[in-house]
Amino acid sequence: METEKKIEDNMRSALKQALERRQMEVLSSNFSYRMMGHIRREAEKQRKRKARISWVALLTSVLALLGLGIYFLFFYVDINFTDYLPQTDVRSEAPLLKFYIYIALLVLILLGVDYWLRKKYIWK
Repeated sequence: METEKKIEDNMRSALKQALERRQMEVLSSNFSYRMMGHIRREAEKQRKRKARISWVALLTSVLALLGLGIYFLFFYVDINFTDYLPQTDVRSEAPLLKFYIYIALLVLILLGVDYWLRKKYIWK
């Protein structure tokens, strides 16, 4: 009984000392503002990390399903794809293919520049 009372008294005195020390220390005037800014930045980092992880998981699952589908079609289904694909002479269509590759590269470059500009000026 006496030991419990001593423990209780020690806890009370420790709490009193901690509260007295807390009241003596003065925080800077913008402490709350800086702390909330830090918390906001950390929350944004966590949100971006979760978004990245979900995109990676989605991409991985899509690629795995696509790979399994192609594997199943080639090794388990008895379909001859050359019967369904047209036989074309690639040499006669080479200039047209070069043009399509040029246009595709331009589209990719423009999409990249668009993404970069949006990221830089709009999505701040």
